[in-house]
Amino acid sequence: MTEFDKADTNGNGVIERAEWNKIALEDRRLEMIDRDLKRNAERRFTGFALMGMLIYPFIILLASVLGFDKAASLITDIASVYVIAASGVVAAFMGFNAYSAKAETKKTTMQMESDQ
Repeated sequence: MTEFDKADTNGNGVIERAEWNKIALEDRRLEMIDRDLKRNAERRFTGFALMGMLIYPFIILLASVLGFDKAASLITDIASVYVIAASGVVAAFMGFNAYSAKAETKKTTMQMESDQ
């Protein structure tokens, strides 16, 4: 069975308006699911970056208390790079969310104005 045959639900050999609408609705549904999954993945990624930035000093302290002074020193040496990278992830996430929210508000406002 081809994709055409799947779309042609009444089997008349022509994809009619109702069938196109059904395909478009399914496409929009899948697009919404994909966007939702993407947002959730980005949110989790940012959460892990924030948790890592908060836990990092405690890892250094723990290594020092347990007597791993060399390890604590090495972890401390890379702390500045790690914190900058994790901060960049968090800043990018927040910035892109603010930008997309502003763009979405503008698009909604423009749609409302055109409807009037």
